[in-house]
Amino acid sequence: MSEQDILENKEQSSEGEAALINEEKAAEAAAESIKESDAGSESRPAGPRRKKHLFVKGFAFGMAVMLFICAGVFLLLMLAKKVYLSGGGGIADSELIAKADSIAYYLNNYSLNGYDPDAVREGMLHGLMEGTGDKYAEYYTADELASLFDEYEGNFSGIGMIIRENLDGDVYISGLYENSPAQEAGFLEGDIIKAVDGESVEGLGRFEIAEIVRGEVGTPVSITIYRDSTGETLTITAVRQTLQKIEIEYYMVTDEIGYIWIQDFDEIAIDQFADALATLKGQGMQDMIIDLRSNTGGLLRAALNITRQIMCKGTIVSTRNAQGETEVYTCDGNREFQGRIVILTDGYTASASEIMTGALRDNGMAITLGTNTFGKGVVQDFFYLSDASGIKFTTEEYLTPNGTAINGVGIAPDIELDFDIDRYMEEGIDNQIEAAVQYLENN
Repeated sequence: MSEQDILENKEQSSEGEAALINEEKAAEAAAESIKESDAGSESRPAGPRRKKHLFVKGFAFGMAVMLFICAGVFLLLMLAKKVYLSGGGGIADSELIAKADSIAYYLNNYSLNGYDPDAVREGMLHGLMEGTGDKYAEYYTADELASLFDEYEGNFSGIGMIIRENLDGDVYISGLYENSPAQEAGFLEGDIIKAVDGESVEGLGRFEIAEIVRGEVGTPVSITIYRDSTGETLTITAVRQTLQKIEIEYYMVTDEIGYIWIQDFDEIAIDQFADALATLKGQGMQDMIIDLRSNTGGLLRAALNITRQIMCKGTIVSTRNAQGETEVYTCDGNREFQGRIVILTDGYTASASEIMTGALRDNGMAITLGTNTFGKGVVQDFFYLSDASGIKFTTEEYLTPNGTAINGVGIAPDIELDFDIDRYMEEGIDNQIEAAVQYLENN
């Protein structure tokens, strides 16, 4: 039952009580009138003057009763409204509503530039979630939430470039979607992004730049890049399209070692991983490198479904909610990968990526190579609101199969090795993949 339904039920109950009280009071008044009439008839005959006096007295008494009842009902309704608004948590009590009304009054009457009431309301809701102190808590408008879930399904509006961040803080193009607007416009792998639509992106991370590059389908975006191979600074324009995300990249590194890079854990990644696994097995893969570098997570169910495609029988992860209730997610082991696995990690390996990493490592199926993971050992849930908007906040923490809580700590690699960006940019060699191959070949 919604809060609005609860309020309506309270109001209906109050009105019902008032009706019953009115009926009782009316019966009492009628009985009192009869008693008075009877008493009067014993002392003297009831004439016109006596009847008029009784009528005025009864009318005044009835009005007083009605006023008393109405006042009581009003007070009950105000109390019910206060209880409803505060929800027992004191978030939106009458004092806060009064403050909001006062702010609106001052803005309406004194704001020099005016304001957008809808934007102010949305800002209040964003601020409410920010005020929880949960850094993962967010409020989404209906459009934002629909767009987010569309992305989880694997669709997005963009130009089809994959970007990463090097150790110097530069964001560069690490890959291009085939036949994408970015590829057709002339962007190349290795191009360093300097500006978007004339605005410098210096100091911004790859996720912030990706958000700027994305936009409404059919609109152009101009990106200024520095091309190290020619020493040129170029501004190239591409038109955004609806694209299907490529979450999985894969190839055979050697005749027996396959490589799979998982970019994000969303719905489309599940089938793409299965296709990659089948293809590489068909090409003779005996051992596997799983690249989870720069993978900040995604959907829990995607991480579970992908892990179940290769893991032995056992626990993948367990979660614990605010009530202390624990849920354990397991794998039946029917599709266990028989070869050895090396997982590549870095400081951006987070959340769902850490679930897969912890599951395979704790179950003795993989070793990790690279640098310490991010350490996001908590799970968020989405909750829809009445107008299709929604909120997200932390509801559970998770533990690896060995019972380790990694939130704020991360997972330390079995083999620690920093990424050599200079060598990659100059020679095109990924030293961490190279080290993983050497491990698999020599152990």
